[in-house]
Amino acid sequence: MANPAYPMARQCPMAPPPAYTTLRGQGPTKVDLPDGDWAWLLTSYDDVRQAMNDPRFSSDDTKMSRARTQLPPNENLNSFWRMDEPEHGRLRHMMMTEFTAHRIKEWRPRIQALVDELLDRLETLPRPVDLYSEFALALPTQVIAQLLGVPQKDYRQFAQQSRTILSLDRPEESWAAYYQMNDYLNRLMEEREREPADDLISRLIVDRVKTGELDREELLPMVRFILVSGYETTTSQIALSALTLMTNPEVRRQLIEEPERITAFVEESLRFWSVSQDNVLRVVDQDMEFSGATMKVGELVVLAVPAANHDERAFPDPERFDLDRGDNRHVAFGFGTHLCAGASLARREVEIAITSLLARFPEMRLAVGVDELTFRQKSLVYGLENLPVTW
Repeated sequence: MANPAYPMARQCPMAPPPAYTTLRGQGPTKVDLPDGDWAWLLTSYDDVRQAMNDPRFSSDDTKMSRARTQLPPNENLNSFWRMDEPEHGRLRHMMMTEFTAHRIKEWRPRIQALVDELLDRLETLPRPVDLYSEFALALPTQVIAQLLGVPQKDYRQFAQQSRTILSLDRPEESWAAYYQMNDYLNRLMEEREREPADDLISRLIVDRVKTGELDREELLPMVRFILVSGYETTTSQIALSALTLMTNPEVRRQLIEEPERITAFVEESLRFWSVSQDNVLRVVDQDMEFSGATMKVGELVVLAVPAANHDERAFPDPERFDLDRGDNRHVAFGFGTHLCAGASLARREVEIAITSLLARFPEMRLAVGVDELTFRQKSLVYGLENLPVTW
């Protein structure tokens, strides 16, 4: 019997592919990939969480038998996210100094000021307004641009390049965008080498590259990863969280009456939407038995984050958006050593964005039906193309 085809399509935009529910009871499952090869697919919460932190599963791209669709042939991400220990820990530590609790606290007023400025502008625009481009996209891109030191005039340019790189159905365009972004970032880093500023790129150059801790060749993939991951997932999360408020009146009522529940809302939104839909890969690093499956060295493994976060054994009634889940141990940001370094910053951005949006526009509603919205299915990051709203 033929293996199921992967990636799997969502039948409802508000839920992961229904095939995950069927496959979950079968344990690790072989699935056929578009390139004619196959991979193991993990769909249960326990399997995905364990594999995220099991050293027998490697994150190293160079050990994989095929390149990722988003990369030109013979290219490798060379990002710490796609490395194993000890290199992963060495490079991650250098970046984590920018994402400590103290740093995030310092950024909070700047994020709030950006949000207020964007909401002020929303009030002046003719309705309906595209909340996606004018708010959900604009906020994270400006935050990450300020953090890295990317000129504000360029943020929409790199946002478009990032989205193209992450697409699953346009490889030639993805490769072109990949090279364009590399060229842009190399020029920016050369500028910071000549004239350091108060930004992350400058600090990495001065504190790490010039001291010999970080090779110049290692800096580009690190900055590129921060740039792409630092805005794309947060943009989708803000837009989909806003959509939740406009399609779930009870949740909106609860947040208006009890604004202190915003933390629970953010965590449940992260679990419910699980925007990192097809981008968590591992390769088997030693022959082993895992959850009833015999896995061999070199075999590719896909960790289905949406499937794990909708496992009914870990999250009862998973298709219900529930602010009372309590200990919401989702894996939207990963788990273990590869837990997303920017998770705290992303949480704060979503929290501030949604709290401020609800306070300013408590009656905001969709200007079109949900069935008229366009969702990005063929992308490593799930999300919306637009979000027309009025009030």
